[in-house]
Amino acid sequence: MRIFDAEQTLLEDLKQEGKVTVQKETAAFRVTAMRHPTLGKLVIVEGPDGQGVVVEAEE
Repeated sequence: MRIFDAEQTLLEDLKQEGKVTVQKETAAFRVTAMRHPTLGKLVIVEGPDGQGVVVEAEE
């Protein structure tokens, strides 16, 4: 499992390239679980400023 910081443009690109399976939003952050064609299962956590982290989950 890997976790890395990501800027808003990378987060948007990842979401466009993959298939979003579930998304949950609160006032503090947005969490998106998705499947990317080459990276596999990803969890994206975005803050209100657009910055976030990406978690590559094991299969």
